[in-house]
Order: sequence, then C-alpha cells, then structure tokens
Amino acid sequence: MTVNTGNSMDTRQRVLEAAGEVFAEKGFERATIREIVERAGANLNAVNYYFRDKHGLYVALFEEAHQQLADSDQEILEAQRDCPPQQRLRTMIAYLLRGFVLKEQAPWRMRLLLRELAEPTGVMNIIVERFIRPRFEELTAIVGELMPPETSDLAVRLCAESILGQCAHIAHRRAVVSQLIPGLEYTPAGIELIAAHIAGFSLAALRNFPRAETDA
Repeated sequence: MTVNTGNSMDTRQRVLEAAGEVFAEKGFERATIREIVERAGANLNAVNYYFRDKHGLYVALFEEAHQQLADSDQEILEAQRDCPPQQRLRTMIAYLLRGFVLKEQAPWRMRLLLRELAEPTGVMNIIVERFIRPRFEELTAIVGELMPPETSDLAVRLCAESILGQCAHIAHRRAVVSQLIPGLEYTPAGIELIAAHIAGFSLAALRNFPRAETDA
C-alpha cells in the first residue's frame, strides 16, 4: 500500500506532533485517528503507513522522545567509561537534566506522560525496559562505586533514585524553582551549574551515608 503524503519525514513528524497533542488532551481510548490526521494535515492511511495502528503511533510518541535523548549524549557517556566515578556521576546527572528539559520543550510531552501514569496502557513498561532501565542501571553502578562495598543493593538503588529525583524535581518544577531561586537559568551553562551542584550534594551524602542503613 502506498500513501500520498508529500515529504515522508515531514508527514511522519506532523502526525507525531498532532498525536501528542490529541493523546495528551483526551487519553489513548478517547483519541481518534481521524482527529489526529486532520490536525496533522495528512490522510487516514498515514497512520497505518508509518505506525501500523493507533497503538503503534502511541508507542512511537514515547520512543521518539527517549530515542532523541539516548542518541544526543551517547558519545559523551561512552567517552566517560574509564573516568573516575565522581566525574561519571556529574556527566550522568547533566545527561539526565538535559533529557528532562528536552522533554518539556514540547508542551504536550509532560501532559502525555502524566496521563499515561494516571490511565496506564502498558506502554511505560516498554519504555522503561528499552530506555529508562539501562540508564538507571548505569547510574546505580556509578553510585555503587562511590559507596562502601558492604552497602546493600537496595540502599544503592534508593540512593540512585534520590539522585534521579533531584534531577526530575528541578527540571519539572521549573516555574516554582525559578521563583525560589531567581536568576537560575535552564540554558546549557545553567544545566551544567545545576549538574555540578546535584553531583556535589550527592557525593557528600554518599560519602556520609549511615553505615547502619547499608544493612537495610
């Protein structure tokens, strides 16, 4: 089957952007392919041609955002493999912050994520396994190197999650944070500054982690 969609990549991207808005507004069940393609200025065959069906389109939205992040800093992360864990931690934090900020550049991205969490379709399971878990495991490995060898796996993972939480909060609560910390900028230089702070704060916490907690 062929589809007359003009510029192929342009049409695919228009459908993705339109789908993001519609799914974020209405959720997966109430969103319709007809409304999506009308907003995209495409024909009904476009969804089948590029994404197979409505579910494939929905999954592609999440994959697109995470793949952009995975591709953007892959070389930077690879170049850090043999560096000390303190340096790798800061690099990883900067990577995570850029990812959170990138997702917010399209207004529908966070709304879509929140709706998926409130009305789960199962797509997050796919995204967690393909994109989120590998980076979390990498962060956990770095944290493990910075903690005493007897630290339990649970404690290490909770510490990694705490670092992740700092990144998510300062990125997703930008409107509030900007009022509490005037002058804090979400520019590339500002993100590096925030990354340095979270890394330093976290390193101090990891060095002084209560030994009693390592047996939890």
